[in-house]
Amino acid sequence: MATGQIFSRTTQALFYNYKQLPIQRMLDFDFLCGRETPSVAGIINPGSEGFQKLFFGQEEIAIPVHSSIEAASSAHPTADVFINFASFRSAAASSMAALKQPTIRVVAIIAEGVPESDTKQLIAYARANNKVVLGPATVGGIQAGAFKIGDTAGTLDNIINCKLYRPGSVGFVSKSGGMSNELYNTIARVTNGIYEGIAIGGDVFPGSTLSDHVLRFNNIPQVKLIVVLGELGGRDEYSLVEALKEGKIHKPVVAWVSGTCARLFKSEVQFGHAGAKSGGELESAQAKNQALKEAGAVVPTSYEAFETAIKETFDKLVVVSVFDRIKSRDNRDKRVQLLQQYAHNNFPSVKYMEYAVQVENYTLSKANNLVLNVDGAIGSLFLDLLSGSGMFTKPEIDEIVDIGYLNGLFVLARSIGLIGHTFDQKRLKQPLYRHPWEDVLYTK
Repeated sequence: MATGQIFSRTTQALFYNYKQLPIQRMLDFDFLCGRETPSVAGIINPGSEGFQKLFFGQEEIAIPVHSSIEAASSAHPTADVFINFASFRSAAASSMAALKQPTIRVVAIIAEGVPESDTKQLIAYARANNKVVLGPATVGGIQAGAFKIGDTAGTLDNIINCKLYRPGSVGFVSKSGGMSNELYNTIARVTNGIYEGIAIGGDVFPGSTLSDHVLRFNNIPQVKLIVVLGELGGRDEYSLVEALKEGKIHKPVVAWVSGTCARLFKSEVQFGHAGAKSGGELESAQAKNQALKEAGAVVPTSYEAFETAIKETFDKLVVVSVFDRIKSRDNRDKRVQLLQQYAHNNFPSVKYMEYAVQVENYTLSKANNLVLNVDGAIGSLFLDLLSGSGMFTKPEIDEIVDIGYLNGLFVLARSIGLIGHTFDQKRLKQPLYRHPWEDVLYTK
């Protein structure tokens, strides 16, 4: 399954453990793409049979509901994708049952918290039978203009704005599900759309690893450019370098990542979900960086260099991971402004913050809402605080960032928010949220 497309305009799926909203979003996507046949062939709701009414465009359609996986597979032999919305307690068993159906070739598991031992059994069975498993804990996958799984790509408005209703020329792989929608949006603005996007999560299944997807995109003529984004780490970053050195990848590969793998590309400032990384580890990074350059990959060292490199290979492309999706040039985040003002008045040096502002000025020339968010502001100012204090050496600062001090700041902030929410609920005499008992697992 690592070569060739996973989905197409004729792909049909069976949906396990009925959830109306993700099914409806799949049907809305189908209608926008101009599909004649809905991608959801049947619904599996254990213990129930009949039909479920949903909308396909302006028309109401009835989708068959089956009581078992076996019955649904038998009734819909052309449906080869199984989308599993079961909880983590039953996701493994139902996924294995689906994999054992001869008509099913792809299983997408949405649940988080599936035990590792169960996951390994699913991996082994999928590999032995030439099948694909996306997940556990996947946000799904999408073939632009053809097929999408569950909630991936967001609402109908987002799908339209990101031009996902038609195929484009860019294939991209992300290990961060939360970054997927931002990349869909960014790429759609400055190119002719995404050919295919996959959010991997932590998968190690055939066709779901970073290198497998890059090599698969490499063999698809319609994909002119491959964008790799996410917090890669581990073997993934090295496997990419090795594939490039061995000449297995001939298409332009643009790697602009946050987190661990960012050091591979020697960025001056790198931002993770809630943190930032200074250059760091340049000796080891330089060797890998040079290997990528020799292999013909696009290796940006700044946003300006990134833009220049892309112009030489494919239209225009700007990838942004520290910018706000709600605020804009004319509606700035007051928290960012207050933090910047305080730093100017009290910090001995604000070189990292000034760099972030330079990046913001550059990205604002591309879109009005690409303004620095509070995560990016705190990340840059944290580096300024460490470097300007004179108390830490460069290796010490790298170590502080690497071991996650910034993530600690955000955990603390969220704890305060949780406490405030609890008190507010009590003040308003509203009941606190209680998770459904059937989804709670107790252990001795």
